[in-house]
Amino acid sequence: MITRVGDVESPRRGSPSEVFSSDINHIHRNRKEEKKGCSKWTTIALGVIATIFILTTIALAIVVGIKYSEDDKPTSEAIIQRDETGKAQFDWPTPSGSLFAHYKKAAVTSDHGLCSEIGRDVLIEGGNAVDAMIASLLCIGTVNPQSSGIGGGFVMTLYNASTGMCQTINARETAPAAATETMFVENPKESVMGYKSIATPSELHGFWTVFNLYGSGKVSWARLFQPSITLAHDGFPVSSNLAMVLADKEKYIREEATMKDIFVNPKTNRVYEEGDILKRQRLASTYALLANATDPVELFYKGGMAQTIAGEITDNGGFVNESDLASYETLIDDAPLLSTHLPGDYEMCGPPPPSSFVITQSIIQVMAQFYKDGQVDLDDPLVYHRLIEAEKFAYAQRTKLGDIKFVESARALVDDMMTEEHTKKIAALIKDTAQPLDYYGGDKKDMAPDHGTSHVSIIDSHGNAVSCTSTVNQILGSMRASPTLGIVWNDQMDDFSTPGQKNSFGYAPSETNFIVPGKRPMSSMSPMIIYNKNENRVEMVAGASGGSYIISSTAQTVIRTLLFNQTVKAAIDAPRFHNQYLPEATETEEAMPKALRDVLVEQYKQNFTVVPRQKSVVQGLISIEGFVEGNSDFRRKTATYPAGY
Repeated sequence: MITRVGDVESPRRGSPSEVFSSDINHIHRNRKEEKKGCSKWTTIALGVIATIFILTTIALAIVVGIKYSEDDKPTSEAIIQRDETGKAQFDWPTPSGSLFAHYKKAAVTSDHGLCSEIGRDVLIEGGNAVDAMIASLLCIGTVNPQSSGIGGGFVMTLYNASTGMCQTINARETAPAAATETMFVENPKESVMGYKSIATPSELHGFWTVFNLYGSGKVSWARLFQPSITLAHDGFPVSSNLAMVLADKEKYIREEATMKDIFVNPKTNRVYEEGDILKRQRLASTYALLANATDPVELFYKGGMAQTIAGEITDNGGFVNESDLASYETLIDDAPLLSTHLPGDYEMCGPPPPSSFVITQSIIQVMAQFYKDGQVDLDDPLVYHRLIEAEKFAYAQRTKLGDIKFVESARALVDDMMTEEHTKKIAALIKDTAQPLDYYGGDKKDMAPDHGTSHVSIIDSHGNAVSCTSTVNQILGSMRASPTLGIVWNDQMDDFSTPGQKNSFGYAPSETNFIVPGKRPMSSMSPMIIYNKNENRVEMVAGASGGSYIISSTAQTVIRTLLFNQTVKAAIDAPRFHNQYLPEATETEEAMPKALRDVLVEQYKQNFTVVPRQKSVVQGLISIEGFVEGNSDFRRKTATYPAGY
């Protein structure tokens, strides 16, 4: 083959082995042409040179062989970098491009930058954290309909700076009166998609309840709706995350007229793509009616809207009727779960089941037993072994939980898990290597997986704080929307367990989470607030979206911030471990240093499944030296960032 360079022809450059062989042949041919009368000194000299060449080649081969042998060792010692003292140093990823926000007085962080700004503006106008939460989540339900909205529900933790007290609010959906324990036995798919999967929507009821009880009184109810009315009516840019969801669910969207009407672009006859402007004008009209109603709960749950909602659902085979709507109640807990044995004067506050806060705080408290003095080596593999083991012990108990209004054994378990004695017992049970599944105290039952959610964390200028997680459960909920009101309905019935339905690993469902009319299904939602009980000052507000990953991602963010003294951004950016007891493997992100994983496998007997990124998105704020610092998780493929002043 000839390669042409201008008008000059040059021979193709061969492989190193080809070049080496041709050179040797050339030398061989030249030697044959030499005179046979070479002197004996020339022959001796050539012999000496050849001997030296052979010896050098052998020595080089030995050195190279040793080098390759060391590189190919299966142990992690060959790839761990060490400093001059011999201390291990792992190759951690560089910081993400997310904003590390720093504000003087107040901040809002949510799953969409537009919605964080809307909440911030409410704070500037004199509203408090509760007002800002309502405005932000109305926005999220508009621009992120795949995750939340007034067709779903929420769980919230509130810290009141004026009283120094923490309260929790349960506005989670309830099973309708006609629901039965076995309603999905014959056709499990009906729990995931369609009108039977809809539980009593509760978000609006929760909003109105907390607005009247805890709102500032300085911002009107209608003002909280106005930005979202404008977005829904005039349109908003479709984010990359929403576009990805719509593309993934296009088949189901096209099959359902109520969804096709919202999410298929009439100009292109395709689902809306990133950068398209999506209008939700029916939802805008619904928002306007609710914003201007004297009593929006009366309208939505007992009046004309209730008749429309119940009619649309029951006419299509669903169970939520007018009675279910009229009887819904938002639950206020003035005695929430308080984790009081953190280092220093901190208390950690969150909701009882059906929230999973008790599981999240257990992971944090167990790690605090080992690192309560703040001294930690983040390159010590033992730190991460203990974290994974703490997750196993905590998640093993989650399968025994259920709505404590219906499951007495769950209440007793929660009371035990909140004690310091339980925490110390679990810490003492953590051994130097991973143990068989039976060791962790679970009953090998399966908890129904929960899915897409949204979270907002807020600290206002008065020191009040809100941590609130909202959801319609599966992506785009039940894949059903009101053709009249433009609301996407939840499929929260899928969060209950169903008798006889083993999961893909053969584990039976958890009976503590079986369906009962009026019951609220278990959730991984863990909205938490950490505050200094002696100084009446919020320290941290945290929560996450992402189903069962909510627990482990929130716990690791708090652990890294409060125990390991990392910034809230560094804590959220850090690659994560997730072990939920079943299945029997730890999931971790590709960014986790391979050398660290190798040590954990070889020395601590852990096993891993590696994924590009975990499906958990944390929203975190921390109060430090008179400022509020915050971060929105880079893992959400949306332009999201904290907003404040």
